[in-house]
Amino acid sequence: MSEKELSQFYWLKKEIKDLEDKIDELGYGVGSIKIKDVIGTSNNQQSSIQEKVAILQEQLINARLTALEKYIEIERYIETVEESEIRQIMRFRFLDLMNWNQIADELHYERTTVSKKLRQYISHNSH
Repeated sequence: MSEKELSQFYWLKKEIKDLEDKIDELGYGVGSIKIKDVIGTSNNQQSSIQEKVAILQEQLINARLTALEKYIEIERYIETVEESEIRQIMRFRFLDLMNWNQIADELHYERTTVSKKLRQYISHNSH
């Protein structure tokens, strides 16, 4: 699996966050003002907004399902890696979404050491 493929979970999580933010902006998120409470909004406008929010919510559900599938796919790939240290770096980076400094601190290495170890492994073992 390439680094690009392994990084897909990160981008899916970012997409999910963006969708959640859009839904929240429209007034259907946790703790937000409901569109129906806005003075001067007609029933027709409320209906139109609700339809658009429903589309975003469906996109959010699909993105969450895709992210879950990608998470499982990456975890299964990581389980095939023989070297425990590389498995740990991969989990931190691609599943826990830690940055290189966080991983280095966790493993008591320099930042460049962990990134080099992982990239070297991937370059020698990606298919």
